[in-house]
Amino acid sequence: MSNFKVDTVIIGAGVVGLSIARELLKQKKEVLIIESEDDFGRITSSRNSGVIHAGIYYSENSLKAKFCLKGNELLYDYCKKNFIPHLNTKKLLIATSNEQIKIIDNIKNQAEKNHVEKITKITKNAIKNIEPLIKCEEALLIQSSGIIDAISFMRSLVGNIEDMGGMISYNSSLKKIDSIGNKFKVFIEGDDDTIIECKEIVNAAGLFASDVAKKIEKLNKEFIPKTFYAKGNYFSSSKKYGIKHLIYPIPDGFSLGIHLTLELDGSIKFGPDVEWVENPYNYKIDSNRKSNFVDEIIKYFPTFDINTLQPSYSGIRPIINKKDKSMRDFQIQTSNEHKINNLINLYGIESPGLTSSLAIAKHVSELLK
Repeated sequence: MSNFKVDTVIIGAGVVGLSIARELLKQKKEVLIIESEDDFGRITSSRNSGVIHAGIYYSENSLKAKFCLKGNELLYDYCKKNFIPHLNTKKLLIATSNEQIKIIDNIKNQAEKNHVEKITKITKNAIKNIEPLIKCEEALLIQSSGIIDAISFMRSLVGNIEDMGGMISYNSSLKKIDSIGNKFKVFIEGDDDTIIECKEIVNAAGLFASDVAKKIEKLNKEFIPKTFYAKGNYFSSSKKYGIKHLIYPIPDGFSLGIHLTLELDGSIKFGPDVEWVENPYNYKIDSNRKSNFVDEIIKYFPTFDINTLQPSYSGIRPIINKKDKSMRDFQIQTSNEHKINNLINLYGIESPGLTSSLAIAKHVSELLK
């Protein structure tokens, strides 16, 4: 039997778990991250579009609006100070019909309520000047959007964590968590019955946050939301068209639409779409979905060579509100809800989780002071 004692155990070495660990280590706490995979960021954190979002879509006063806006600023600052590959590409949110111009106006109003700055409407002719290959009637130019090398960002966070004495235990699956008084006992799967004693627990397990919560012995199950798996597929083209901006159509349902995202090398990819799945490890891309991608892409990029479009990769997002998109928000549960001191459960950390990660970390660290 192996026993360890630390101040804080974080479950999940995705971008949010790593960011929280870094922030808590700055408070001089002893921190251990438990990760079931064999490396950091294997799941949602490395399987997204790599976009630095501005925060234009989210409901006023939502956690997504709050953390995306602050996280955007923190992320650019971190990238500059730590030499993380990134690019402030800016984004064009486009209306491909006159009917969609009203939706553009509504999104602009929402962005202004969220205090997103440097958003301007631009005309059809102005778009032809800056992105001649893109067809639309009008657009919003969002200055603070960009792209980031998410793996390099997470690798830097891991370096920070190790430099400050933090630890990450990979290939460590959680068996159960007992709470005894003001302390927790964390039991790890395996033959040697590893038990970790700690004062604080942060459940940042992403797709598996609800599963982790079910293993907390004294946690009332009524506080555990059901997590649905929304798979997003991406297709890419190696052909370089000289496009400089992210190109986003009007959001559609649970998706921001089949948008065009730039890679740091100038190549392009499209996605994600939404495919509801039962298996959280189902990353295989159905090539038959290509036709739907083509239908959406040519609406705003009519000269795109569809023969160059190939399946690229997929990722899965944790959705905790499948019925009402307008109410889809991050959920950060504390003792105010579940009545267990020093236990924080993070649910539904999907887009814009990467952009929001450093801001979420600051918030969680304040909750645990």
